[in-house]
Amino acid sequence: MLVLPAQGVSAATPPVSLPADEAAHPDSAMEWWYFTGHLQGTDVFGGHHEYGFEETIIRLDALATAPAASAYDGQLAISDITRGTFKQNMSMFSLQPDVIPPGGGFNNTVGLIHMDGKNRVNHLTGGFADLSYSGINLALTQSTPTALHGNAGVIPYGPFGESYYYSQTNLKAKGTLFDHGLLVNVTGIAWQDHQWGHFAAGTGGWDWFSIQLSNNTQYMLYYIKNASGQIVQTVGTLVEADGSTTNLNPSLVTETPLGTWTSPHSGHVFDQKWRVNVPGGTLTITPQLADQELYVPGIANATTGSYWEGSSAVTGTINGQSVTGQAYAELTPTFDMFTKGFIFDAIKQALGL
Repeated sequence: MLVLPAQGVSAATPPVSLPADEAAHPDSAMEWWYFTGHLQGTDVFGGHHEYGFEETIIRLDALATAPAASAYDGQLAISDITRGTFKQNMSMFSLQPDVIPPGGGFNNTVGLIHMDGKNRVNHLTGGFADLSYSGINLALTQSTPTALHGNAGVIPYGPFGESYYYSQTNLKAKGTLFDHGLLVNVTGIAWQDHQWGHFAAGTGGWDWFSIQLSNNTQYMLYYIKNASGQIVQTVGTLVEADGSTTNLNPSLVTETPLGTWTSPHSGHVFDQKWRVNVPGGTLTITPQLADQELYVPGIANATTGSYWEGSSAVTGTINGQSVTGQAYAELTPTFDMFTKGFIFDAIKQALGL
């Protein structure tokens, strides 16, 4: 395995420090706490259920008023693999002060979703207002170290400059949810990302994969694109079973889309099914459902109005051994990165000020 430092990262950028950096960063323009996972469970009648889930809170200093007030966006999605259906809501918003818990950690609530955590012990709750999936209550814990990507938790970010970024890649999940009123006890695996930064006002997007394999290793693969949709930065991390990490040589981390899906909601065309090459092996990532797009009805065709976030299955070979696993894939259309006070800037531009 070739071990490389992160390329394109400023040595002057301070490294991530945990648990202090688990909290909000009022000086950053944008950040997100992001959980995805794969759950299996049994209901009170003995029926089997399988789900993918995403619960995300995005913080934006949209008015340049942090820490007194930042815009928070809560997003929740359930991929019901058993039913073959997808439920999502990315329309939970609030304007609230940035909360910095004493001693670090995070504690965020937006609408019907809540997340808190510190030192790899996390708690999520949430649900949808129509009670299709409600009473979600998950404990997510990890015994191995947190993975700091790039150079001590700082990665090059293509047209967006640099980003702080760490992950909990091997969380054990346990809890309950109500599936259309039916109580289901669930267990599974999950992944947490926290990203923030003083992002450049660039235009671009990305394909991103979190991969959890049967050999108890994990891969984070990030393909960052420019305004034309070309990959201009690749960041990859291998996380070993003991939690140790290796920065992957970008030239050896490739992505080949094997199909496409056209969204009936936004009209965006998203790649579907991928072959990815990593040092020592090749993996095929297959979505468990085609339609796993998060969007806001009515504005889905806006450049930042939708993205695809999907539970996926993995097969392949690593170092000559067959592996299987699970993954989440995130695909964004091209968008303009949010910067500090972007709403005020837009108003001034509209007024010619």
